[in-house]
Amino acid sequence: MGGRAMSISSTVQRYLERQHIPYHLKHHPYTETAMTSAFAARVPAQRVAKGVVLKDEDGFVMALVPSDRQVNVDAVNHSLNRLLEPASQQDVRILFRDCEAGAVPSLGMAYNIKMIWDDSLAHEQTCYMESGDHSELLEIDNPSFMRLMEHQQHGMICR
Repeated sequence: MGGRAMSISSTVQRYLERQHIPYHLKHHPYTETAMTSAFAARVPAQRVAKGVVLKDEDGFVMALVPSDRQVNVDAVNHSLNRLLEPASQQDVRILFRDCEAGAVPSLGMAYNIKMIWDDSLAHEQTCYMESGDHSELLEIDNPSFMRLMEHQQHGMICR
């Protein structure tokens, strides 16, 4: 593992190791959004899962949807019986201290954040996720993704 320092967040890396989840890092030119990361990494946008942090008085939830779609907050609230709305940038920076600003890793459970994921992600043979910086995507095969998400709620939560 010599050479360039890994840019995956240490929290995500430890979580994947503890769960025995195999992954690869896919390097790409610097990007600001999951959608542009998909383009830069030359992977289909529907295979890149972006985590959107939501908040209510009971705490935070991360909604995981394909990068080419938007979170349907009403559908999330209906599924979870909550009144969530998007979290502030300040909240996100505090939650993901070991990540570059704006680079939210798609594994909320590594940070003890409840997750809900969109059912469409189950149909992709490979899932790519933000890893905590702006130039690497985690590449996780479908069986590993399904194992990661088996205890997390899911549904049709994007538009």
